[in-house]
Amino acid sequence: MSMPEPRRRSARRNLMAGLIRYDRIQTTEARARAIRSEVEKLIDTAVKGRQEAQSYLLSVVTDEDKAAQVLAFARRGRFSLDKKVSSNEERAELDKPPLTDKGRRFLENKLKARREELLRIIGNEDEAEEALQAAYQAMVIELRARRHILSALPDELVVKKMFEELAPRYVGRPGGYTRITKLGKRKGDAADIAQIALV
Repeated sequence: MSMPEPRRRSARRNLMAGLIRYDRIQTTEARARAIRSEVEKLIDTAVKGRQEAQSYLLSVVTDEDKAAQVLAFARRGRFSLDKKVSSNEERAELDKPPLTDKGRRFLENKLKARREELLRIIGNEDEAEEALQAAYQAMVIELRARRHILSALPDELVVKKMFEELAPRYVGRPGGYTRITKLGKRKGDAADIAQIALV
């Protein structure tokens, strides 16, 4: 008796997630072959999404080191050099609670520290602001690729690993991210067992 389609899809997703999470899994040869092309396509999407995001950022910030620093800065939340702590009157209009003097000083110091951090990476204010906007755009490009992968494989940790570990590992490699090794027959039903591993 064959497995119903939703259950088969779920089993396939679990195998794919396991392969990416642990770098290798053992399963039947048929299942290994069934998930191989899907996993390769998803890794390819991650690699291309990351490359596209990086090349966009590097088109604005040509120094790779500075580009990486600006991207790390941008990942910590929205910020702009012309951002100011709003007055209590402005906050009231936005239905935000008023700030105490201590709270205002804290926010002003936080903004000042972020501003100084960004200007340490890129000294010129206009260039720094432009670089930051490019970093946000690069994050949007990468996010599109992440969402595409999440729709096929809804597991945040697995997708995170694909972008942070696998995409950098496979940059410049045109596919062929997995290898299937035959391991012999399974006791009981004599099914062919294989290991599928990330190369």
